[in-house]
Amino acid sequence: MRMGAATHQYAEYGGAEPMSRTYQYRKVMKPMLERKRRARINRCLDELKELMVSALQNDGENVSKLEKADILELTVRHLHTLKQHHQLVLPQEPSYADRFRAGFNQCAQEVTHFITEPSQRVDPMAGKKLMQHLGACVRELDCLSRQIQEQYPTNKPPSEDKSEPPMWRPW
Repeated sequence: MRMGAATHQYAEYGGAEPMSRTYQYRKVMKPMLERKRRARINRCLDELKELMVSALQNDGENVSKLEKADILELTVRHLHTLKQHHQLVLPQEPSYADRFRAGFNQCAQEVTHFITEPSQRVDPMAGKKLMQHLGACVRELDCLSRQIQEQYPTNKPPSEDKSEPPMWRPW
């Protein structure tokens, strides 16, 4: 089909060029996705508002009507206060080194079980050397772990009084 014929064909149907699929997708999907995103944000803000209103009322503050920015500002201020009083404790995730050490220890236990199994015919001298080597590796990993913890201490809150109510967490 020639270029002129194609233009003539569209002119018969009102002169409008056909919409591309990408344009149609953007025209329909983008506003829908944006509405869903805003709905998610608003749901989370409503939930955060409920949490903050109850937490602030427990602190004796009176909070009636809050705008979105107010909710976020109050939340940030409250979290800063909790952090200053060492009541905001984030769970420590095991480091890569901790996970490696745990995996290595499990592997060493499996090797020990295999070597000491009576049905396995492992040369006793080779088994002894392997066990000594694995033991030395485990001790070295523990030593490195202690050095890392001394060099990069984690901030842990002071011991908590057991008579206090459980700590409020925003999650």
